[in-house]
Amino acid sequence: MSAPSWVLDTNVVVAGLLTPQGVCAQLVNLVLTRQLRLTYDDRIEAEYREVLSRPRFAIPPARMAALLNALHRQDGVTAGPWKHQPPPDPDDQPFLEVALVATDQVLVTGNIKHFPPDCRGKVMVLTPREAWERLSIIL
Repeated sequence: MSAPSWVLDTNVVVAGLLTPQGVCAQLVNLVLTRQLRLTYDDRIEAEYREVLSRPRFAIPPARMAALLNALHRQDGVTAGPWKHQPPPDPDDQPFLEVALVATDQVLVTGNIKHFPPDCRGKVMVLTPREAWERLSIIL
């Protein structure tokens, strides 16, 4: 069985790199150990790189480099335009667009309110805890 391929919202990645003991860190560690694959596109990669390098987060350089280097072993895609109701924040739309073309159509976010049910289309939006519980069953 191949590893699930999901989209991780930037807030999940940041939390995972900043808090080594949390659920988000467990998700990031699954990516680094190839038990979970990231689906992303150029826009998401650019956002990861920009946000992770912000001095205010003070993310340990080795952890940041490990994740960014791991992107090359993940599922880069080209997503089409979102044909459903847009999310409240237009900056969140690329995550839905990419999740729609992801193998499993899953988006994990710490800001579930940013993705109300009426703007999700076929995408399953999970909190990090829900994602961890789902992965615990299938891994």
